[in-house]
Amino acid sequence: MQAPDRDEIEAVVRTYVEGMIRGDREMLERAFHPRMSEIGHYQGELMWNDREQFIGLCQDVADPGAPVSWKVLSLSVAGDIASVHIEDDWAGASFDDYLLLLRSEGRWQIVSKAFRVRP
Repeated sequence: MQAPDRDEIEAVVRTYVEGMIRGDREMLERAFHPRMSEIGHYQGELMWNDREQFIGLCQDVADPGAPVSWKVLSLSVAGDIASVHIEDDWAGASFDDYLLLLRSEGRWQIVSKAFRVRP
């Protein structure tokens, strides 16, 4: 993997995490492809959100003063796709997020997110 790809991918992930914590629509729209999906279990229920639902959820629980806490656990690139596993904190819980990114029209965007709440 070339360093520019890694830097660009990590910048998208940073935009996603900061946007999620702050409930910042513009940041989240920049990080996520318009047809993205988010799936995982939260409080015993299966969540399956499109981009608008996810952004709305982030806006509902936004905490602009919360610290931004995340780290990349793995990152792999194959051509124009990338997979990133991060650990992050949001809305009082810690999560494993598995992000699938696609490089399209000259930039990386998250096309899907699967998550779990860390015990």
